[in-house]
Amino acid sequence: MSLFDKLFGRSKLSKEISACESALEKRPNDPVILKKLGDLYLKAEDMKNASEVYVRLGEVYTTRGFYPKAVALYKQAIKINASWEEPYVKLAELYQMQGFIREAATQYMRLSEMLAKSGDSLEATMYMQKAAELDPAITQVSRQVHSFKVKEKAMVEPVPGSSPRPQVERTDFYDLTKELEGHFDSALEAAAQDHPTDGGEVEDTTGVESVFKAIEENAAREGKDDPLFLYNMGLAYRETGLLEDAADSFRKVLLLGEKLLDAHIMLGITYRELGLFSESLDTLKQSLALEEASQEMKMGILYEIAQTYKAMGDNENALSIFREIQKDHRDFKDVELEIIRLAGGG
Repeated sequence: MSLFDKLFGRSKLSKEISACESALEKRPNDPVILKKLGDLYLKAEDMKNASEVYVRLGEVYTTRGFYPKAVALYKQAIKINASWEEPYVKLAELYQMQGFIREAATQYMRLSEMLAKSGDSLEATMYMQKAAELDPAITQVSRQVHSFKVKEKAMVEPVPGSSPRPQVERTDFYDLTKELEGHFDSALEAAAQDHPTDGGEVEDTTGVESVFKAIEENAAREGKDDPLFLYNMGLAYRETGLLEDAADSFRKVLLLGEKLLDAHIMLGITYRELGLFSESLDTLKQSLALEEASQEMKMGILYEIAQTYKAMGDNENALSIFREIQKDHRDFKDVELEIIRLAGGG
């Protein structure tokens, strides 16, 4: 850091933080202001306040149905303030709300391990029990629940309750992340066994498409070709740029009649990215009619519809929808900026 930055940078940063804090008093759930404030705290190396703001922003996105963004924010809060319980709990609750039981259990287990290292055995036991209740299949959890040494009084007292969260149906969640991580090694071993090195061409079975194909075949053999697996396969395909495969996975989820809202929205967005604008509009409009779509979620769907119109060059319809959103939700995402751009002001 230069001498100028040392002398004047902090003062400027403090003024920006104060300005954001003042603006947030008037618009406490404004995601743009929250993100800016969190980033400023992080720049100022105020990790405690930065993590608190990121969690707060994650809660806003959770309420509005933007779960991937909320997940990213909770993970960011954990990264910069790993000793704080709240983001682990929020992340676990969000995973559980979406039906991702093993991911939720994993967060509680990590939190438990962290608390155990810090000497808080009672809290550590409580969260390990939560993990075990969610996913009894994790043998490590079962062993660790009984390994904690706590006071006799603590063992007979009821486990403290946590903040209320939506109840979800228990399910055997297919651990896609684990399968992806392990399959590369097994694919290499299989390739070596099936094609001994003799100087000739060897088929590459470790590429992205080959890995996904093998995972799907393995899941089908194990009878786990369920909506949650298909939905997560769709998300994984999107992450690797395999949009056509992602769309196919989301379509299969809809045929099974579960996770309708999430799958509808992701399918509509994927269609747009594939340049299938008509299909994108049809799918997103269908999701507006679903019973589980809250008012906040409908705003998010309308936003995606406007983005599709914008992508296809229909600025008039896009601008009209952005303005409708702005009437009731002035601080919604970057609607104000989109209106300025489409109206020719930027």
